[in-house]
Amino acid sequence: MKFVTTALHRIYHAAQYRYPGVLFYGNRSRSEIALTFDDGPHPRDTPHVLNALEKHDVRATFFLVGKNIERDAFLVKQIHQSGHQLGIHCYRHIPFPLEKLSALQMQLARARNKLAELAGVSPETIKDLRPPYGAFNTKTLTHLTEWGYRLVMWSCIPPHWMQPTGWSIRQVVESIVPGAVIVLHDGNSHGTRVAEILEAIIPQAKSLGYKFVTVEEMQNQRGQPTAQTGNGS
Repeated sequence: MKFVTTALHRIYHAAQYRYPGVLFYGNRSRSEIALTFDDGPHPRDTPHVLNALEKHDVRATFFLVGKNIERDAFLVKQIHQSGHQLGIHCYRHIPFPLEKLSALQMQLARARNKLAELAGVSPETIKDLRPPYGAFNTKTLTHLTEWGYRLVMWSCIPPHWMQPTGWSIRQVVESIVPGAVIVLHDGNSHGTRVAEILEAIIPQAKSLGYKFVTVEEMQNQRGQPTAQTGNGS
């Protein structure tokens, strides 16, 4: 597991330099981190995550699956009304480079338009997108940018679905640095476990003086000067 984690870290580190427009980290001079969630919404799992975030007064970003958006529209509304950012993960969970470009464009537009309808906002305001499995290439990125999306990756993604919860907590805590983008999942029966992780990491991050921000806020602050932050949410 450690070998795999190290190898992935090296790959993502190299990708940051190759694709500077893609968000791997936020502003490295600001004591802010972003919690993000993939694969939802899910009627069993997402409420556990939302309850934990509400308890600690934290706003996060949810990268949602199009099919789930259509199936569980009420949860999309709940996420939005709770003050969290809505982002797109995909319409169906297939790596983008394996999709035909015309089909991918149509699927993403379908997910985007449904999110906009449920949130009561313009589709153009929904920009942030995380590709399934983090898979993309230069061609994919070029087209996503042309279609008005901003690609979002991560700095920490603990494999919480296949390891003890304590390991995941330690991995996240060790990755808390200015601008960190943390990925967890609120689908596929991970809700209870992820809520437990949140209960552990949020107080620790706050005790270190970190503030939790959405990906949109992090995008807007890239390249901005250092902010003075204390304990925050």
